[in-house]
Amino acid sequence: MSQRLSSTLVDAFMQFCQGNFAYRLPRTYARDDADTEAFFFNSVAAELERIVMDARRQEERLREVTERLSAALLRVAAGDLDVRLERDGKGDAVDVLLYLVNNTIAELAHLVRERERAAALEMERLNQLVEARTAQLRELAVTDALTGAMNRRRLFEVAEAMHAESERYGRPFGLAMLDLDRFKRINDEFGHAVGDRALELVADVIRGQVRATDKLGRYGGEELTVLFPETRLEAAYEAVERIRKSVERAGLVHGGRRVKITLSAGVVEYAPGEPLLALIDRADAALFRAKSAGRNRVERG
Repeated sequence: MSQRLSSTLVDAFMQFCQGNFAYRLPRTYARDDADTEAFFFNSVAAELERIVMDARRQEERLREVTERLSAALLRVAAGDLDVRLERDGKGDAVDVLLYLVNNTIAELAHLVRERERAAALEMERLNQLVEARTAQLRELAVTDALTGAMNRRRLFEVAEAMHAESERYGRPFGLAMLDLDRFKRINDEFGHAVGDRALELVADVIRGQVRATDKLGRYGGEELTVLFPETRLEAAYEAVERIRKSVERAGLVHGGRRVKITLSAGVVEYAPGEPLLALIDRADAALFRAKSAGRNRVERG
């Protein structure tokens, strides 16, 4: 028989739901049920607070880097080719982006200084190089480095555009939230490198199952989002069900052991007048039902 959660624990989780991630239960260290409950809740709370704070710091970092990039590119456009962007040396996608920007600006400076008296044909070639580099930088700025999917910022931009088009012209629009099942266990049992490979594999499977017009984005962590323009609920559901089955068949092998990979998903269709965030919330709710019903399944929202 299942046991009810204590009112203290329920109140603590309500604090989480209200955004108070720093909330902790007091400890008595009496080693009774209440103290054990407080210990486990506080451990989970500390990890969740860390994840939230890391996400906020990353979001702030991306915002700050975007502002610096914009300012630097404006200076370059005005003819200042001596501008350089300070790097933090973390070696992640943002740091690589800054490295490429600095290299691009340096290359431009070299070309301008070496060929400032060049003919119109050479100037045209230089313009083409700038355009190509700029396109590359734009692509890096909106792409998730691990999965190759759209990053969260770009995902919302594309989703908002599709939503606006559906709202304006009355066209169908499907959205699916997909989440790897027991992803933490994969990381704990096989290591984070295998967890990364699992995410890459799932992203590749999704790309192989959807149309060129469908868009894949990384919503956060092990959660992915697929946008289905011009698609009704049942068609989107069938597409995601094919993805689920393909992921289940794929799997990974690590150290002679098979790494079982499954996913759960929630699929919804835009309802006229429905805000985008409400649509995403419905998809999240359907995903939660899929998880609650045993995982490795797709639920309609």
